Amino acid sequence: MTYSMDRLSQRHIYIGAIVLSFLLSIISFNHLLLPDISVDGVLYLRCAAAYNQGGLKAAMTLYPWPFYPIIIAYLHQLGFSYIIAASLLNTLLQAGIVYFFVRIVFHFNPMPRVGLWALLCIVCYSTFNAQRTLLVRDCGYWAFYLTSFWIALTFLKTEKQGYLWLFGLSILTAALFRIEGVVIAFSAAVLFFFMPGWSFLVRCRNSIIMLWPLWLGALLFLGIGSHNLYSGGRLQDIHNALTHGIAMVLQNKAQVIDLMEKALQPNYGFFHTEEMYFSMLIGFFVYKIVISTEVVYSGLAVYAWAQKALALNRGEKILWYGLIIIQTLILFVFLMNNLFLTSRYVLALSLLILLWAPFGVERIYQKALVSSRKWRLSATVAIGCFFIFSLLYSFVHIGASKEYLYDATRWLQQHTSANDRITVNDVIVLYKVKGAISTWDEDLLDVSKGSNCQFSAYRYVAVKFRHHQNPLEHCSNLKLLQSYQNEKNSAANIYEVVKK
Repeated sequence: MTYSMDRLSQRHIYIGAIVLSFLLSIISFNHLLLPDISVDGVLYLRCAAAYNQGGLKAAMTLYPWPFYPIIIAYLHQLGFSYIIAASLLNTLLQAGIVYFFVRIVFHFNPMPRVGLWALLCIVCYSTFNAQRTLLVRDCGYWAFYLTSFWIALTFLKTEKQGYLWLFGLSILTAALFRIEGVVIAFSAAVLFFFMPGWSFLVRCRNSIIMLWPLWLGALLFLGIGSHNLYSGGRLQDIHNALTHGIAMVLQNKAQVIDLMEKALQPNYGFFHTEEMYFSMLIGFFVYKIVISTEVVYSGLAVYAWAQKALALNRGEKILWYGLIIIQTLILFVFLMNNLFLTSRYVLALSLLILLWAPFGVERIYQKALVSSRKWRLSATVAIGCFFIFSLLYSFVHIGASKEYLYDATRWLQQHTSANDRITVNDVIVLYKVKGAISTWDEDLLDVSKGSNCQFSAYRYVAVKFRHHQNPLEHCSNLKLLQSYQNEKNSAANIYEVVKK
């Protein structure tokens, strides 16, 4: 009876996870109706339109790894607009992330209350919820990355070979969203080679089987020829990283250290620039991981690990800790090569760390249960307030308002027709006004080097600028129609071209 009730409770939590994720995605969808799509999001929508018009070659001309835009393109063929199609796709993928996050936690502890903590942790995780307002391919990568992790854990528990084949299919799908999935696939195969309790032949067999889609893909690639696959898309990135990655990292390191030496000379710090370089990189790297995972969740994860709140067998430790180490190495090499990281890039690692947080909450709650009534009440209120605050924080806008850009976009949508030629210097506004199918190269205004005021081919000109530095203020052939700005002196001006 207890077992069936636990299963019923688990089922309720799974349903709640999917429903809550859908609701949060619908709330976030309001942002996409405004010009809050990222520049990458506009690129994916344009790529989807190019695929429907000109096929794979046209899509890869815009973007070399177009699996995500192609799915959007097929959803568009069902009657949805491109932006609605992309939003529906991301809503499904985000629900998959939430579902498999909870399912992984249940793999380690089937107690429904722990599953509830997992559900609250992921749906109130503001770094993840911030991605709901964007159109990013990463959602597909995260969804199938977690799916692959769960499949691998299930195989270690059951040793049914069917899960190995499913792992290969799932990690291949993750790689079609982000090419890093190929690196994770081969890394996971290496980790499986060190699993305890298997003979050498069994380890080799399992490592080979779990990569079956990649072996098949390699054969197809060699058979068809890379020239027919338009230089292999993002596969070229892996080739460049393997052949030139170390040289690029060392070159960037030398350039940064050279700049530091010039800035510090002749101070004493001149003699410690290399130590300062690595200290800054490591410090920034740790900072980004903690901020992406969030301070409280990071603390809960460390607390759960320190308290041994989760008993892992050796195989699970190799897989989980191994993936964390691999993700850390990938991100640190990326940081050394590019000298920046965003929370979106760190999120795959953060999700692996976040999986510890529910067990930290459970350990705190268990200690509160054996304490006085006052402490039980205090712990319950504190946990509830934290999750409520974290959820609300996910959807509270912090920073300079973009309302000025929304107003400018709405004005253009309401006061222009499809026949009006418009040029703007913002790709998001251009998409909102003209759609995915537009004369982009002609209509995108480049004001980075100033403007020659040659706008005779257009009826309207819209320009976004900051700190009162309007690049078009000297143009006498432009009549100002509307001007919008925010509290940080960012502005958007709309002009009508005066015909002479």
